[in-house]
Amino acid sequence: MTSEVGFNKRNLESLVPQKNRYRVSDNGSRDSVKGLLLEVMSSGRKYFRFRRFHLGKYVTVSIGQFPNLSVEQARNRAKEVSFNFADGQNPNELKRQEKQKLQQEEEQSITIGELYQAYVEEFKIKIRSGERRQKSLNDADSMWRNHIKAKLEKLRSESFTHADAEKFLKLLVIRTSPAVRNKCLTLLKSIYRDQPENPFSKIKKYAGTKRERVLSESEVKSLLNALEEEKPIYRDVVMMLLLTGQRKGCVFSMEWAEIDYQNQLWLIPTSKMKAKKPHAVPLTKESLSVLERRSLEAKAGEKYVFPAITASNKHIVEKSGKGSFWFRITEKAGLRSEVKSENVTIHDLRRTIASWSVMRGGNLQVTSKLLGHSDISITASTYAHLDVERVRAELDVTTAKLLGSEPQATRLEFLIKEVNKLSHEELLALHQHIDEMI
Repeated sequence: MTSEVGFNKRNLESLVPQKNRYRVSDNGSRDSVKGLLLEVMSSGRKYFRFRRFHLGKYVTVSIGQFPNLSVEQARNRAKEVSFNFADGQNPNELKRQEKQKLQQEEEQSITIGELYQAYVEEFKIKIRSGERRQKSLNDADSMWRNHIKAKLEKLRSESFTHADAEKFLKLLVIRTSPAVRNKCLTLLKSIYRDQPENPFSKIKKYAGTKRERVLSESEVKSLLNALEEEKPIYRDVVMMLLLTGQRKGCVFSMEWAEIDYQNQLWLIPTSKMKAKKPHAVPLTKESLSVLERRSLEAKAGEKYVFPAITASNKHIVEKSGKGSFWFRITEKAGLRSEVKSENVTIHDLRRTIASWSVMRGGNLQVTSKLLGHSDISITASTYAHLDVERVRAELDVTTAKLLGSEPQATRLEFLIKEVNKLSHEELLALHQHIDEMI
């Protein structure tokens, strides 16, 4: 039998547990709500319930635990439940339906981890079609595994809000760096790209200072001197980086099949280019000499110009740390610093040759072509061929300056060579054009 008690904090706190659970009803106060009960468990826990006769039977509805829920709050909730009964609704059935609905939504929704897997599969298709590079996927996977997976993988993508995204990125930048935070932000935006709501879409990257490290003339000399003490393969790969100005991934994975000796070009396929276009790099006398040295050491059927020491079917890679060839070379050259940002990186060689080219009066468009920021196709047209020759002349002058030697030809000599190819009529037209310019 249920006893009656005037519900207030003191009275309810005074109720002690017994061997069996028991209930007391709210009564004796003008604010009492008929049907409101407090159930005292043998463990000592106390729960508010609401009991009402509905459709031929008694129905009990759980309201909350005391004292987490105050008497006033329990009474208000009991009134809401009473209104449900008055409308012919069973609150327990409503809860069951709501729970079932949430369960169905959860089953139909996907996690952020599943979104990422879909992103990876789509990326792989684009790699096979030549639209994207394997290196880009490797970089994305590194960000996912090292900085995102543990925190977000199992979370429901639809439930992840803009506030959640901001909180995650704030904690991430504390643990890592602004650069890592920006890379993860880019990846997460891409993962959510095709979803109805993208919680990362309005979050901006941190504005960073672009790296501007360029080797001085004396630093280049120190680097060249340090190379003399290195193994031929490491000396040659660094020379090729310096002489061509190409990205390390392209140079490390350079293949013999990509070398066009007849036209003295290195033809880098789309799959290796960040610009997603094929790229033709003119080979100067010095870079051809490097290739000649490598060919003398190459084994029959070898794929890569710079094969890995331990496996000839793979190419060399840059490893960080004191055991890497780049660490060793820069340390010997006096190019390492206690301040990490001041250390010379392999990518700084690319920036150096581009900067030297521009600083010595080189054409900015030609330098851009050298770096692969636009497509140079040797089969496109006569003008495309002239572009390649112009890049070759520019590259020859710049690398000669870097190495302290004489260039094969100055730009003027290059122009004279091209003018000599013109017909009599073309020479007259050129003469007239020059007169008009002067």
